[in-house]
Amino acid sequence: MRAYGNIWSRAAAGLMAWSHMRAPALRWGVLIALAAIWIWAGYVGFMAQFAEERPGSDPASEAVYRTLGAIASSEVFFAPRNVWLEVARFAGLAVPVIGIAFAFSGQLGRSLAQVFFAGAARHVVIAGDDPPAISLAQDCRKSGDSVVLVGGRFTEETAWSLRRQGVTVVEGDGRRIETLRAARAHRAAHVVAFESEDGANLQIEAAMRRLVQRDKSRRMIRVHVSMRSPMLLKEAREMGAHAMRKHSARMEKAKAAHARPPRLRVDPKPFSMDELAARDLLQRETVTLLKTAEALGHDRLHLAVFGYDDASDAVIARALMSLWSAMRPPPRITVLSPDPERDRARFQARYPNAVAHPHLWAADVAFLPFDWTHAPVDHGLLQRVQATRGQPTALVVSTGLDTENIQLALALKRVCNQGFVWPVPIFMKEASRSEFSEEYAKGDETEELDAYLQAFGAHQKIATRSRILDGRLDRGAAIAHEHYNKGVADADAMSLKELQAAMRDWSEVLETYRAANRAASDAAIVKLWDAGWRPADGAERGDTAPAIAPDLLAALSETEHARWMAERLMSGWQPGAQRSNDLMIHNQLKPWDDLTQAEKDKDTAQVLAAVDVARLLYPRGFVRRTSPPAAARSAAE
Repeated sequence: MRAYGNIWSRAAAGLMAWSHMRAPALRWGVLIALAAIWIWAGYVGFMAQFAEERPGSDPASEAVYRTLGAIASSEVFFAPRNVWLEVARFAGLAVPVIGIAFAFSGQLGRSLAQVFFAGAARHVVIAGDDPPAISLAQDCRKSGDSVVLVGGRFTEETAWSLRRQGVTVVEGDGRRIETLRAARAHRAAHVVAFESEDGANLQIEAAMRRLVQRDKSRRMIRVHVSMRSPMLLKEAREMGAHAMRKHSARMEKAKAAHARPPRLRVDPKPFSMDELAARDLLQRETVTLLKTAEALGHDRLHLAVFGYDDASDAVIARALMSLWSAMRPPPRITVLSPDPERDRARFQARYPNAVAHPHLWAADVAFLPFDWTHAPVDHGLLQRVQATRGQPTALVVSTGLDTENIQLALALKRVCNQGFVWPVPIFMKEASRSEFSEEYAKGDETEELDAYLQAFGAHQKIATRSRILDGRLDRGAAIAHEHYNKGVADADAMSLKELQAAMRDWSEVLETYRAANRAASDAAIVKLWDAGWRPADGAERGDTAPAIAPDLLAALSETEHARWMAERLMSGWQPGAQRSNDLMIHNQLKPWDDLTQAEKDKDTAQVLAAVDVARLLYPRGFVRRTSPPAAARSAAE
C-alpha cells in the first residue's frame, strides 16, 4: 500500500513528531546520568591524582571542588592526569550543552518542519476538527501518510497530541482559500472536506476549485466531500456526474479539433459516513442474515428497525438494493418509531420512486408506532410485530442517540431470549466506540441460536483511510463494472492483475454508475448462496473459484434484473421510452419479459461477475452447502 506524500512532506511530518515528543523522564534521565558520570569520574580521578601527589592525606573537598570546575573549563582539566579526568571534563561540558539542546529542540524541529513543508506535495489534507476528521488523520498517519489537518476549534492538548503523531495542524477556516493554500491543498493527492455541516463541506469544495484555477499544475486532486443529508448526497453525486459528462464532451471536441484538452483538476467524491457504515455492515453480515433465515425457516429476509434516523435510513436503503434472493421474495423492512406517519412521509420524500411504480416494484416497508421511552419492551411488542409483519431475521437499533441505542438494544436482547422468541442478531448503531461495544456488543459468542448484540458505525472504524480514500468497500463494485464493460462473452474468471486494474480504472467511473455497481457487488454473496455456496469457516479449505451452474443463470438473472430495478428506482431513476442521464430516465426499467436478449445478457453478466466479487471479498474460498439446481428450479416454479 503506497503512502501519500513526497519526501519533503514526509520529512516535515517526521520533524513535527520529533519536535512535539513529550519525554521529560528521558531528557532528565540523560542529564542526570551525564552529571553523575561527570561528578563520579572527576572525584575518582582527582582522588587518584592526590593519592600520588599527597600520600596519606584525604583531600576529598578539594576533589569535589575541582570536579565541579569542569563546567568552567578549569585549567586543571587542560592536561588530565588519568582517564577518569578525561571522562569528567567531557561529561561536564556535555551537561549544559545537551540541556540547552533539549530546551530548544522543540522550536528547532518546528522551524525545520515549516521549511520542509514548503515543498510538500502528494499528501492528504483533511478540513475538519470533529472526531471523525481526527480519526481519519490518525489512521492515515498509521499508514505512513503525510497529513495536514485544518480546523479552528482544536484544544491545546488535542493539537499537541496530533502534532506528536506527525500530523501538521493548520488552524484556520477550511472554507478560505488562504487557509487551504497554507495547507498546500493545491498540491495534495487527496482533500477531505470533513466538517460537521454539509454547507461548509460544499464551500470547501468550491474553494478548492478556485484555488486550483490559480495553480499551473495539471495534477488532478480528489476532493472527498462528506454529506450527512441523504438527499443532498444524491444530488451532489448527480451534479458531479453531470459535470463529468460535460468534461468528457469537451475532451471529445478538443480531440476532434486537435486542440489541447481541457484540464480536470478537481475530482469530487461525495460520501456519507452513514452509507459507509451501512455498506460495511451488510458486507460483513449478509451471510449471517442468510444463515439465520435458513435456520428459522423464514421465507424472506426481514429487518425490524427501531428508530428512523439517517443511519437507519442508510441501512434500509442498502438492504432494499442488495438483499435479493432467487429463493425468496424481495426483502421486507418494518420500522418502529414514535411518529410513524412523519417517518413514512420522510421515507417517501427521499425515495419517491420506491412506491411510484408498483408494476415494476414497490418497497415492502411498513412504519409501526412504538415509543420506547414510554412503552415497555416486552413480549407484547414482539407479538404485535410478528402478527402484523412476521418474525424478523435481524433487528437494527438506531434512534439517533448512543445512550438510547444501548438501553433499547439491551432490552430487546433480554426479551428476545426469554424463551428464544426472536433468536436473531441485533445490530446497534454507535457513533463513537465505547467500552460497552468493545466488551459486550462484539457479536455472536455462543454456539446456540440466540439473540446477541453487535455494534456498527463508530467513526473510529468507518472514518479510515481504506474506506474513504482508497474506497475499500468499492473493490467488488469495480469488478462488477469491469464485467459489465467486458460483456457476457468475456465474463470469465478474472486474474489478480485484472482485479487490480479494475480497481484503478474505477476512479474514472461516473458516480451514477458507481451507485449501481455498489449495490450489485453488495448482493454478490446472495447469488453465491443461491447457487449453493457459502464462505469457508475457520480452518476449512474452500474452493477459491466457485462456479454457478448453467441451469441457474436464468432464475438468477431475472432476480438480478428485479434487484437492479429496485436500486435504480431507489436512486431516483424512473422508466421511460428513451434514456436520459440528465433527467434520470432509463429505458430498461421494465419487466423481465419485455427485455431483449441483449438486455437480459447484461443481467447475466452481473450474475457471473458475482463469482469474481465473492473471490475478492472472501479470500478463504467457498464450500458447498446444498444442492442448488433443484432448489432454484422449485423456487422459480
